[in-house]
Amino acid sequence: MSGSSEVAPFLVMLSSHHLRGIDEIIVAPLVNDAAETVGELEILAEVEGERLTLVISEMFSVTPTGLRGAVDNLSYLEDDIRRAVDRLFTGF
Repeated sequence: MSGSSEVAPFLVMLSSHHLRGIDEIIVAPLVNDAAETVGELEILAEVEGERLTLVISEMFSVTPTGLRGAVDNLSYLEDDIRRAVDRLFTGF
């Protein structure tokens, strides 16, 4: 059985960095199934030369203390991420 870090080697922070005083942040996993995207809730990304899929429908909250530092910046995907979050919560 694979460990979770093999299946989802990275998390993408979706919460705004402008929020203060909140103990948890919202993240979504980057998973190793880039060849099998499903609809508008998954976004292809590349981190450290590896093609991964950002799975918006699997967002969750974590306390940031256990996370390692930033590895990459996916701000170039901001519009795609916003559309996927909108689709998840509003259906549009």
